[in-house]
Amino acid sequence: MFNLNQLNHFRLVAETGNFATAARRAHITQPALSNSIRTLEDRIGVQLFDRSQRPVRVTSAGRDLLSRIDSLLKEARNLEKEFGNLAQGLTGKLCIGMTAQSSASIGGAILGRWLLDNSKMSADITVADTLLLMEGLRAEKFDLIIADDRDLPTNTWEFDMTPLRPEQGHAFCRAGHPLLDLPSISFSDLLPYRFAGAHFPKSVMQHLCDIFSLKDHNIIELAIESDHIAVLRDATIHSDIILLTTSRCLRNELTANLIVKLPIDLDTFATWHTVTLKNTVAHPAITSLKKAIANVTQET
Repeated sequence: MFNLNQLNHFRLVAETGNFATAARRAHITQPALSNSIRTLEDRIGVQLFDRSQRPVRVTSAGRDLLSRIDSLLKEARNLEKEFGNLAQGLTGKLCIGMTAQSSASIGGAILGRWLLDNSKMSADITVADTLLLMEGLRAEKFDLIIADDRDLPTNTWEFDMTPLRPEQGHAFCRAGHPLLDLPSISFSDLLPYRFAGAHFPKSVMQHLCDIFSLKDHNIIELAIESDHIAVLRDATIHSDIILLTTSRCLRNELTANLIVKLPIDLDTFATWHTVTLKNTVAHPAITSLKKAIANVTQET
């Protein structure tokens, strides 16, 4: 394999026609530069310079090599710069996992803020429930995940976890829903219409049973479970199902009066954590991503 320093020394001598001048540009002594050129000539088995003339001239074999190394040296400089940027977290790609609700609520704002400040970075986003995200994180398929607190392990020796500001959960229906004609609405009034939501932890359904004194969580029938909030939103707009999620997941539909928040206190909160693996070499850009996450969640 060619030594890039030797190739650069060869290029400098070819440009200047003088070993002493080339040595000064390379910031080495003339004997060191002469030895570098001689080693390169021995390695490739051809003479690169006619040293009998002043200034020294490149041989025909040297001219052939010179025509090839400029692009190689340029690529090497670009590669060095690229690795320098990568080491600083300025370039590269992060693989990020988010739950359905965190992605719809804060995911877009986080990525937009992060990419605005890191224009050479890119991201690969996977939306799934927390248990699947944790499996992917353990397998190092993700650099960072935003996971639901209720499905996170209690033993945290494997992970670095940072809690984010919780968001309150609500029940929603389409504008013009029959429920809205009632003088008052109770949770029992919702049951005949069935529900839609993300893949909730079992603890959420049990909590609803407890606060509304339901005998069995199976009474709360889920018509649609999906990690795609857009599917849930559209299904709610075009049917009588009741959607369980947070207001930020539906901010545009609420503003447009396509979906209405029902006046029922579910006493449930979506609490998310950023999670990364301990004892692994993290991508340098993780620091800037965590900063963007903190900024967005503090603003909400």
